[in-house]
Amino acid sequence: MTLRPYQQAASDAAIAWVLQSIEPACIEAVTAAGKSHVIADMALRIHDMTGKRVLCLAPSAELVVQNRSKMLATGTPASMFSASAGVKDLRHPIVFGSPLTVKNRISRFQDGYAMVVLDECHLIAPTVRNIIEEMRTGNPNLRVIGLTATPGKQTFAFFRQNLVSE
Repeated sequence: MTLRPYQQAASDAAIAWVLQSIEPACIEAVTAAGKSHVIADMALRIHDMTGKRVLCLAPSAELVVQNRSKMLATGTPASMFSASAGVKDLRHPIVFGSPLTVKNRISRFQDGYAMVVLDECHLIAPTVRNIIEEMRTGNPNLRVIGLTATPGKQTFAFFRQNLVSE
């Protein structure tokens, strides 16, 4: 998979950010910019650099399946952990999941994760915040990168103004 230049720039900026900071950051990318491709690229790069697992959360089963399909298109196997999508598998180091399913099995996500990627991060809900807090008990240096086309006050508050725009 070859990213478009703006997708590569977004992924590169996110990777540069996580190498210098443990603060969360947000990528703002317009609708149809190919955020699923950026998610796949970032997750693969972080796993390759750290040898640790990466959790990619999306608010719906459709987005979980779509995001995972972009990872599979790279030739990299990836797990899916989403009751609404009908699969709860953690066999591969890159996991695409839905928040409620992950929250209900949070003990399985507290060790060995380098990063959480949040698709549609403008929808930061208490469930997602709780997942991140619980995962940080296993890794205080857990990195968090969000992606959205529509950041708002809640997004900025969570990501502390660390915003990368394309």
